[in-house]
Amino acid sequence: MLVEAGLLSPRIDWAEMPRYLTSKDLPSGRTGIEGLMELLAGSCVTLGSTMSAPRQYWSPWDHVAECDGWDGDAMAERLRRTVDHCVASWASTGDRTLATLSGGLDSSVVVAGLARAKHDFQCATLVAGDRLGDEREYARAMAAHAGAELHEAHYDHDDVDLALSVARHFPKPIGTLHETAFHAAIMRRTRALGAAAVFTGNGGDSIFYNSSSVRPLFDYLRSRGPAFQAITVFHNICEVTRSGRTAALREVVRSIPAMRRPYVWRQNFGLLTDDLVTQMSSRPPSHPWLDVQPLGRPGKVGHVSHLLKVQNHLEGYLRPYDMPMINPLMSQPVVELALGIPTWRMIEGGRDRAVVRKAYAQAIPPIVRDRRRKGSPSGFAMDVLLRNAPEVRERLMDGELARRHLVDAEKVAAVIPQAPSSGHMYVRFLILLDMEAWISHWRALGG
Repeated sequence: MLVEAGLLSPRIDWAEMPRYLTSKDLPSGRTGIEGLMELLAGSCVTLGSTMSAPRQYWSPWDHVAECDGWDGDAMAERLRRTVDHCVASWASTGDRTLATLSGGLDSSVVVAGLARAKHDFQCATLVAGDRLGDEREYARAMAAHAGAELHEAHYDHDDVDLALSVARHFPKPIGTLHETAFHAAIMRRTRALGAAAVFTGNGGDSIFYNSSSVRPLFDYLRSRGPAFQAITVFHNICEVTRSGRTAALREVVRSIPAMRRPYVWRQNFGLLTDDLVTQMSSRPPSHPWLDVQPLGRPGKVGHVSHLLKVQNHLEGYLRPYDMPMINPLMSQPVVELALGIPTWRMIEGGRDRAVVRKAYAQAIPPIVRDRRRKGSPSGFAMDVLLRNAPEVRERLMDGELARRHLVDAEKVAAVIPQAPSSGHMYVRFLILLDMEAWISHWRALGG
């Protein structure tokens, strides 16, 4: 809007690109456009004859509570009521809604809330070509349980353009290229339906601390001491992580030194030049919420880091289509309530997100509520790279990031033949491709 109004001539801030290459999911006040700042969640400025420096007025640590007098049933009921009220409040701001329904727990919670509010809504689920990307069985069960109509669509390769960034309308390169196919498919259904907004379950994994970590055990020991119940917490961790007791115990022992140190954001150095890796290793990124972390609450520090990771992926993704995307699970009352739930309570019974599963035990069918594995469009994402292999190679090896010695073209050449099948490297490729497209977009607009 600032650019279109002639108030900003955008120039890429190349000094910030290394941070986005290594820590794109960590919110920062500095954007990728020179002179343009972002006001971070929980902070404010005072406007007068001049603008004050940003200051924090909300902190997650103000809502992390001890668990004295814990009542699991009461907390589950309170959580359900809070989520339902937030979903209903958001729904009341518009007319018909399209709810994305992946078949997972979080999107099903939102659909259950829309059904309870008796809102006018329909559901949509997207299907990738392989078994992992086909969750229609779960989506159909949830839609039927909620009494909602379900629309099924497929990811379409025609919706992916390697020159078009998912984040092209953001002043920060935070996209993953194949997501354009999801947005295009959802918008086709939204327009056909005449919906006023798209609702998602985004943020649920972060809010309800869906983590495969031993951190909850350390939180329990810090709060209760070496009580017999710690064995139950340990067994729950084994179930959640699908680990044997010996392997889990080794991880606990290995993690002891790290649990005594402040949490440090993990940077991604994949495919970067050695010089850039050395430079960024010497200055780990941070955030105001991590600068004041309590050393005795490693699980809650992990919980807060999850809240940070999701923030860049919540707001404005459908803005090019003039369509609001609402993520009701990230509403402030839900966030504050979830922060007060002990991390070891989140894995009771050996299930991740245990409290919300209990809260919606009757509102979600068992096939969805009790599932342990989640689908993914990763097969489609990998196929994007395979189908466009020559262009992928050209854009990454001869692109702006390589020319500026940020991405190592030789490392790209060594990995690119097997990238679609080598762990999560395919995600790294899609992120770098989107950044190249983002750079081209903003350079065309002003520099």
